[in-house]
Amino acid sequence: MKTIITSNDKSFLNLSELRRYSSLLNNLAKRDFLVRYKQAFAGIIWALVKPLINILVFGYIASKINSGQDAATNFVYVASAMVLWQLFSNVFNDVSNSIVGNSNLFSKVYFPKIIIPIGSTLVCLVDFLISLIILVALFVITGKDLHWQLILTPVFIGLTLINGLGLGLYFATINVKFRDIKFIVPVMIQFGMYVTPVIFSSAYYLERIPTSLHWLFCLNPMVGVIDGFKYCLFGDVITYHYIYFFLSIFSSFLFLFIGVKYFYKFERNFVDYI
Repeated sequence: MKTIITSNDKSFLNLSELRRYSSLLNNLAKRDFLVRYKQAFAGIIWALVKPLINILVFGYIASKINSGQDAATNFVYVASAMVLWQLFSNVFNDVSNSIVGNSNLFSKVYFPKIIIPIGSTLVCLVDFLISLIILVALFVITGKDLHWQLILTPVFIGLTLINGLGLGLYFATINVKFRDIKFIVPVMIQFGMYVTPVIFSSAYYLERIPTSLHWLFCLNPMVGVIDGFKYCLFGDVITYHYIYFFLSIFSSFLFLFIGVKYFYKFERNFVDYI
């Protein structure tokens, strides 16, 4: 006799259920971390090498275009945005592939499937904490002053995780049925970096688009997050209207809501396609 347990369709990110399966979440996160680094030639060093290469390349480009600024300042600004974008892109990419990559677990025992993408998110957070070494080193080398707003940085790191998880859950659900999604996501990430204030500031973009379209630029959830992160590190004042800033932050929670709802809606059908 078999007992079939299904998730509650009316639940939305059931926290009590997640707490009951917290040990499974920890084990999956540990497994993913070991899989990522155990067989890697450079090990954890790779978490530093990848963002460092991007910082050197795009920091050089930014210093050539923003010739009016000090080169060291350009590199630190790019580094601050790049480590945060790297966190977002890793979460988005890993979460979007997490369900298909763990399909062998579905038919064995019931557990809330959302644990799998959350576990992937935790591993990406560890990568981010390692890559912060680069940013700290650049601050020391360039002698940048720290501001009291630094205490707010966890808020924008958390928002970055929300952005990557929300979008990742949506595409993870689509990826179960249409496997071409795994090729589309990296393209979206690459394109997204060029329309986000990673290499250049938001002011650089807003000066080049009509004022009537500023709201469209700020619909990008990473615009407000990166600008807020820079505010925490450098004390920079946001150059556009604060309504647009909060619009960008609001879109972070909107994408999370859509991603989680879409995930739960089709969760019970995953096993039919995998």
